[in-house]
Amino acid sequence: MKVPIRMLGIATFIFWVILAAFIASAAYSIKDLSFGFGAPQFTAAPNHELLFSLPLHIDNRGYYSLKAFNITTVFSDVEGAEISRASTFVPVIPHGENVTIFHNVTLSMDSLLEKVEQYLLNDNNLTVSVTAGLNFAELIPVQLSTNITYPWGAPFYNFMLEQPLYDLFNSTHGRATVPLSFENHAAFDFAGNIRVELYDSENSLLGESHAAFSVLRYSRYAGNLEFYVPLSIAPFLTARNGYLKVFFSTSLFEYGPLVIPYG
Repeated sequence: MKVPIRMLGIATFIFWVILAAFIASAAYSIKDLSFGFGAPQFTAAPNHELLFSLPLHIDNRGYYSLKAFNITTVFSDVEGAEISRASTFVPVIPHGENVTIFHNVTLSMDSLLEKVEQYLLNDNNLTVSVTAGLNFAELIPVQLSTNITYPWGAPFYNFMLEQPLYDLFNSTHGRATVPLSFENHAAFDFAGNIRVELYDSENSLLGESHAAFSVLRYSRYAGNLEFYVPLSIAPFLTARNGYLKVFFSTSLFEYGPLVIPYG
């Protein structure tokens, strides 16, 4: 009976030596893993959605495959309300391979602007909760979680409609010219139309004007809106006070009215 017990002890010892060596080689192999992030890409999607695509570069030069790689991101607004959630799963990344994975997140612009108008007009921050995990060498599960701040650039940053400038267009109409300007601080190009209604201090609609625009990311837009006011409706020379109603229409969102007083 002593020999089998001794052999069992030897076998157990050998098993633990092999297991320890395997764990050591797996742990050593981790140093040959490298992770990197590419530049985010933004694409307009149907239904007023913005597709945020983040490239993840994984170079597995270790001895073992990575299995069940997964990443989940949750975008939240300044009040902590969830805006979007997305997950990406890759069953296996073989050893010796260099792969690029695209983690795609869809942001609803309509939902975002319903919560906070300032995302349209002012730069702000979004909170991103990131959870990533994988199974290394089918033995070592790893999971990490962190929160990061994502800077949000407003597409209509510093949006301005200046005081209407009046002049006489002809014997029946006056003309009001309103300078318009804004800066696209967003990380994407976009185009659309701005419709503006001009009201006097008596809440009378004096006229309506449109401006089509196409603006590159991190660029400024400037132009003029012109309103033709029938003299029989309002004496334009006395319409020095009032307000403007602004309606935005783009492939990413519809928003309005934004009311801007003047005078």
